[in-house]
Amino acid sequence: MNKMLVETPEGEPMIRMSRSFDAPRTLVWRAWTRPEHVARWWGSRAMGATKVVKLDVRPGGEWRFEQTTPDGTVFAFIGRYIEVDEPEKLVNTFALEGMFEDKTVIETHRFEERDGKTHYSGVTRFDSIEDRDGMVASGMEAGAQDSMNQLEELLGELISA
Repeated sequence: MNKMLVETPEGEPMIRMSRSFDAPRTLVWRAWTRPEHVARWWGSRAMGATKVVKLDVRPGGEWRFEQTTPDGTVFAFIGRYIEVDEPEKLVNTFALEGMFEDKTVIETHRFEERDGKTHYSGVTRFDSIEDRDGMVASGMEAGAQDSMNQLEELLGELISA
């Protein structure tokens, strides 16, 4: 599996991520926007399955994904879609209930097809460098890497089906 590149540019309140997938963009888009697929790849394996409570992929539509730790603690990730340009771009807000809900965290996801492969790039913008660094310190990079590995596995299954 290829590794996702994660960058935290000095002096900029953002995180950049990029990775390529050996799958056509339309398939990556479906995996990214359909609840039955998102439930299989989003989030850390250590947290167990992701429950997709809401996934309304349209401008103004909301999303909510829940993960439950082995001890029963529920983490709810929430947001709203700002821009949807199928199959090229998604822009949404991001928060974890109890964390970042009072902040403006905007994620921009781009999907570019090159020679039958999809190049994903994501930019997450924060209100401040401190907020960005807090997100990085939370372990988000390992969780994002795990998610992308699971997405790659799912795409392989979908291609073979």
